[in-house]
Order: sequence, then structure tokens, then C-alpha cells
Amino acid sequence: MFDIKVIAMDKRFTAWCGLCCVDCIPSKEAFFSLVQILDEMLSKIQFEEYARLKSEKSPIFKEYPVFLQVLREIKSLQCAVPCRNGEGKAGCEVRNCAKSRGYDGCWECEYRGTCNLLDPLRGVHPNIDYHLELIRQYGPKDWFQKRRAHYRWQQGKTAEQIAAANVDKPRR
Repeated sequence: MFDIKVIAMDKRFTAWCGLCCVDCIPSKEAFFSLVQILDEMLSKIQFEEYARLKSEKSPIFKEYPVFLQVLREIKSLQCAVPCRNGEGKAGCEVRNCAKSRGYDGCWECEYRGTCNLLDPLRGVHPNIDYHLELIRQYGPKDWFQKRRAHYRWQQGKTAEQIAAANVDKPRR
């Protein structure tokens, strides 16, 4: 998807809220391509009917409609373009707030540490305040190599490990 060396110097991957777009699951093009392929394949082979018949002996297959619902909800999470380029979450309150104040991002706001608009992100992105401080210090294009793990479940990983996991591998 993206060349990490190019990303390191490209501020459009620094979201208004201080998240690094290349670390974010919704930006994983290869992942969403596979989700789409799976959804299409399941439909093509009429797996719904197969699951219905299979559920007579294996009750877990009765949950297949829930699986499909989750799969399709996953598809809706895709963010193909960074929020700085007009994509991201529609009606993002953080982006709207920063833009209305004339800020390039939350890192310019003196109230960012106590901002309730960032609270929902803090639960999933434990280093968001650290990242906002890095961006304030180094700027939106030079903080990438200093960042910490993006998601709560990535704790303990270095920026290089996160970056390596975030580069989509070419298809063969």
C-alpha cells in the first residue's frame, strides 16, 4: 500500500487527532481486499445454504448470519484515503473542532490533554497524548519514527515493528 520511507516524510498521514494513518487497521488495503474476496466467494458458492444444512449436525453453523453481518461490518470500516485528504470518519468531531479553531491538528491546542473529544480515542490508542506531544515538538511530518504502538494490543512493540507490520505485502 505505502512505502514506509515515503510515509515517514509525508504529513498527510498524520491525522487531525494525532493518529498515524499507516498504523490504523482501517487503512489496510490488502486486508479489506481479502474481506471483499471472502464475501464474494461465500455468496458465489452459496455458503449460506450450505451453513443452513450443515447446522443440522453442527449447531455453530446456525450463527452463520451473524458471521456475515460481522464480515460486512468489517468492510464498512475501510478508510482508503487519509482524513487529511477528505476521507476518514464522516462528521469527525475532532477534525471539525481543529479546523474550526484554525489548527493544523490537536497538537496545537493547549487543552488537548483534557479534551473530551479525544477521550474515546484514548481507550483504544493509549499513546495518543504522547503522540500529540511528539507532533507538537517535531511537526506532523517528522514524528513518525519516534511514535509508540498505535493500538492497545500492540503495547511493547517498537515503531519499526509496527511499521513493518503495516506495509502491505505485494501480491504474487
